[in-house]
Amino acid sequence: MEVRILQGGVGLRYMSANPRSFFFCILTSEFCNFATMPVHEAEAIVLRQYSLSDSDRIVVFITREYGKVRAVAKGVKKPKSRIAGCLEPLNHIRLAFFVREGRELHQVNNAELIHAFLGKNTSVDRLYAFSYFAEIASELVQENQPNPALFRLLLASVETGEKITALRSLVRYYEVWSLKLSGLLPNYAYCSNCGKCVKDEGFFAWPESGQVRCYACGQGRGIRVGAEAASALDAMIRQSPRQFVDQPLAHNATIEIERLSQRLLGLHLERELKSFRILKEAL
Repeated sequence: MEVRILQGGVGLRYMSANPRSFFFCILTSEFCNFATMPVHEAEAIVLRQYSLSDSDRIVVFITREYGKVRAVAKGVKKPKSRIAGCLEPLNHIRLAFFVREGRELHQVNNAELIHAFLGKNTSVDRLYAFSYFAEIASELVQENQPNPALFRLLLASVETGEKITALRSLVRYYEVWSLKLSGLLPNYAYCSNCGKCVKDEGFFAWPESGQVRCYACGQGRGIRVGAEAASALDAMIRQSPRQFVDQPLAHNATIEIERLSQRLLGLHLERELKSFRILKEAL
């Protein structure tokens, strides 16, 4: 069989020794370029999707291998789409996508469902918490920049959240670890002024400068983090999400860690995440 690309790259001619098996088809130049695009495979979690046209959607993923990926999923709004169900938010999937060099949007080739973390019987609290996790990941993970640590954090957190009902502690854990893995969490173990260990007795955090003060040096200035909250922060760094949420966390400690995390996230993102406002009303 002979395959010949016609002048201008807009057509293909197929010929064989059998004169009856001859046909010709006209193809667009875009299709010819599409045929040469490399296909990447990745383990991914769907972060969000939004409409592009009557039949297509743009889907945002966090992948273990390539960081954040945005890709067009063609035809997924059609009733007979094979992969539409795989691309629902917070689905854990195997993803294959065409890489479109020089373009921000790639193109979904195929998707295979590993697990759906927002199943039919999910609670509203879990929906809001997982959506908040996804928005944080989308903000902190860079496009086409591998970040396997943040991928593992998200996966471990939703796996834990699927099995528990007390989500407040898990939300604080995810916030703190997201900040730490992004280089946005200062070392709150020792006073920046006198060097005293403060992780067991509490401290004042100065988020703008990244410094911490013991009670004596802080003189009441900054965000107060009490002894229980300081101990919880130390425990988070040493424990898995499941180990941490299995231990009771006092209400006042939860509030203090939330206040600190939101200040640090706000300094980096320069805004409050929409999903946080919804989650705060629900929990």
